Amino acid sequence: MEALRAAPIAEGETGVSSMHVVSHVLSKNSSNIFLKNVGIKQVGSSKSAASNEDEIREQLAAEAKAAVQDELEDLKKRSEEAEEKLARTEREMEEMKRKTEINTKAMEENNALLKRILSLNNASLT
Repeated sequence: MEALRAAPIAEGETGVSSMHVVSHVLSKNSSNIFLKNVGIKQVGSSKSAASNEDEIREQLAAEAKAAVQDELEDLKKRSEEAEEKLARTEREMEEMKRKTEINTKAMEENNALLKRILSLNNASLT
């Protein structure tokens, strides 16, 4: 295994991956049952190892994209819920303002009526 890892690397090529080395050694020294159980295909050449790595990278990229998409959808949903809650709060505030204005007008009318009653009462006492 160490000999495969320590093999010289040609210029412009990448080094041999640990997965490739383990897969290569296991495929020669033991049955393929272990490799099949862990989901590693038998390595026949560096091209198949590279394609296997590419497949794994593509699978990981697809999983990461799906995870990001799920998170994005969750954030959109939370944003929409927050916007709906804000709109509901704004409607409630407008309703409260309207009721406050009505109550203020009613109170002013009551105060004016009370002043008239008190002035009539004062006028009748004198």
